[in-house]
Amino acid sequence: MRLGIGSFAYRWSIGRPYYRPEHPMTADDLIDRCVEYGVKALLYCNNMELENYADEKLYALRDRLDKEGIAVETGSRGTERAYFVRMLEVSKILGAKVMRIGWDMDRTADAEGIKKQVQNGIDTIKSLMPLAHEYGIEIGIENGKGNLVSEVKEIIEGVNDPAFGAVVDTCNSTVFITPTEEAVRTLAPYAKSVHIKDYVVTLNSRGDIITGVALGKGYVDFPKMLEILKENGYEGNCFIELYIDRCETHEETVKVEGELVKESIDYARNVLKLN
Repeated sequence: MRLGIGSFAYRWSIGRPYYRPEHPMTADDLIDRCVEYGVKALLYCNNMELENYADEKLYALRDRLDKEGIAVETGSRGTERAYFVRMLEVSKILGAKVMRIGWDMDRTADAEGIKKQVQNGIDTIKSLMPLAHEYGIEIGIENGKGNLVSEVKEIIEGVNDPAFGAVVDTCNSTVFITPTEEAVRTLAPYAKSVHIKDYVVTLNSRGDIITGVALGKGYVDFPKMLEILKENGYEGNCFIELYIDRCETHEETVKVEGELVKESIDYARNVLKLN
């Protein structure tokens, strides 16, 4: 398994639609970080909004990635087929071999509504697979904060395509009180990519709050999770992500993110033996 950096390791430095810093980290900046730390895999996830990049910019990124010997994966999120088609095109230009889909689920729907959303996921993703095969790209659906692990498995088995599987995240399913080991064991047989992030649960006036920490500082038993993945034949990338809160200032947040990414890389290399 190979160590990688995901763009959600720098979620505040890059920003999201609800929070954009004045000078966000760029796609080139992420390559610089990989070079700085000697990391040879990079995940551009949906917070990068690569679908809006001109093709010329994407080709320039591909040139840099190839020059530095960095493997790339891409991440998308939503339910719109046209958007996923564009992201497959982006992935092809960048040379990505895996594209992650975050399939949005409306948890306010009733049981029948949830069932329809799962079927929509099966139908939409199945319709993408001929293009994915043409481009030589595998697709993985992530266990996210809006879907149950059982629903992810149902979509994977419903699409029933060897080029489609799971993106296994070690934190996300905790919002449904699903233990990390249960999520990993369920999805490891289908794994196309892995996101490694750690967390703790603290109590405040709102109740139990999930807070991200550096790898090895929280509840996730990463040696056991990697053992499960190995038992299921997974040999792909493991991308570091963080799920931390913002600090009082953007400058402080960027500083903390940088420190926790470095701490996580050290743990991944020294303890997990990922390179």
